[in-house]
Amino acid sequence: MVHGTQSASPQKSEKPTGSIAHATDILLCLNDDIHTVTSIHRQSNLSKSTVHRVLKLLEESSLVVEDTINRRYYLGPLVGQLAANPITAHKRLIMCAIDEMKRLSHVTEETVAMDTMMGTQYYSLHEVPSRHDLKVTQENKKIGPLFTGLYAGATVKVLLSQFNDEKLKIILENIDVFAETERTVTDKGLLMAQIREIRQRGYALSYGERVVGTLCMAAPVKNYILPVMLCVVGPESRLQPKVKDALKELRDSANRISASVAAIFREKADNIVIRNRQWTWV
Repeated sequence: MVHGTQSASPQKSEKPTGSIAHATDILLCLNDDIHTVTSIHRQSNLSKSTVHRVLKLLEESSLVVEDTINRRYYLGPLVGQLAANPITAHKRLIMCAIDEMKRLSHVTEETVAMDTMMGTQYYSLHEVPSRHDLKVTQENKKIGPLFTGLYAGATVKVLLSQFNDEKLKIILENIDVFAETERTVTDKGLLMAQIREIRQRGYALSYGERVVGTLCMAAPVKNYILPVMLCVVGPESRLQPKVKDALKELRDSANRISASVAAIFREKADNIVIRNRQWTWV
C-alpha cells in the first residue's frame, strides 16, 4: 500500500527549488546586467552564501567568469558556445512552431521566419521560404549584434517591444542608428515611440526599412524564456494587396504557437511538482 504526502499542492505549481533552480536564477540575473553577489542576492532572494557557492560552481563549469579586479561575475564562454548554435538551443520551440509556420507560408505564399534575441544578439531560428521564384529570405540576417544595423524593420521592433522601457532604453543607448534605406527610422526617440506602440498593438508592419521594395509584418510569440517573433515577408508589390488577410493569419499563427509554448512550460512545472512529492511505503 502506498501513501503519498505532498510537499507541494497538486493544484498549484510552486517555484522549483534546489541547486539547478538557484543556478538558473543566478544566470538570469547575470543576463539582466546584475553582476555582484549583493545585487544578485537582492534580486533572487537567495542568501549571499548560496549565491557565492553557486557562482563558484558555475565558474568551475565555465558558465560564469569572475573579474577579480572589481569582483563582478559575468556569463562565461560556455554560455556563448551553447548560444552559438540557436537551432540546438531552441529546438523544442522550433518543433512547436514548424507546422504552423508551414501552414502560414502556404496560405500567404510568402516567406515565414521565426527569430529571437538574447541581450543585443539577434538569432534567426527557422525559415520557411516562399514558393515563388521571386522571394525574400533572411539568409543575410541569421545572426548578429543589433549595432550592425539589425535593429531596422518590423522583426527587430517586435522583439524589442517585449522588453520593458528601462531595458529598451539601455539597448537603444548602446546601438548606433544609421539608415539601411531611405525608409529606415534613425531617430531614437521616434524608434522608442514606435516600439511602445507595437507593444500595445501586438504587431508591426515595415515597408522597405531594411531592403527596398519589401514588406514585412511581425507578431510576438509569447510565453518563451526569450523574446521571440514570427514574421511574414515578401515583395511589397505582391504582399500589399493581401496585407489585411495575411496579418490576421500571422497573428492567429503566433497565438497558436504561444499557446503551445505555454503548454510545454505547464508540463515542465507539473513534472517538477510530481518530483517534489515524497512517497512512503507502509
